[in-house]
Amino acid sequence: MKNIVVAMVIVAASMLVLGQTSATKRVILSPKSNLDTASVSEGFAKYCPNVVVTANEAKADYVLEASSKTTYSDGDSYSHWHFTLLNKDGDVLMTTHPEAHFTHRFKHHFESVCKYINGK
Repeated sequence: MKNIVVAMVIVAASMLVLGQTSATKRVILSPKSNLDTASVSEGFAKYCPNVVVTANEAKADYVLEASSKTTYSDGDSYSHWHFTLLNKDGDVLMTTHPEAHFTHRFKHHFESVCKYINGK
């Protein structure tokens, strides 16, 4: 009987630890952003669900400048994404590298911002 109680306590504790999620953090897109809100929101929902894009500046914890630039070479086009995360005072906290993307592999931009925000 004692072993069953101990096992139940361990299972309950494991469920609590695994079930914990990070607190919701909100970002507002900078006016300089040229990526649409839907694309950025979708990326955070997929790769960092505790980060939410808001249009309410008063609720925002951070400002995100999310930009995209397309270059053309030999008939091919390449999209370059670059994220800059700022605090509410406008200080740059971190940036992502604007590397070329040949397909829709923008995952690391969201993961980098997520890691920074959740590391705080």
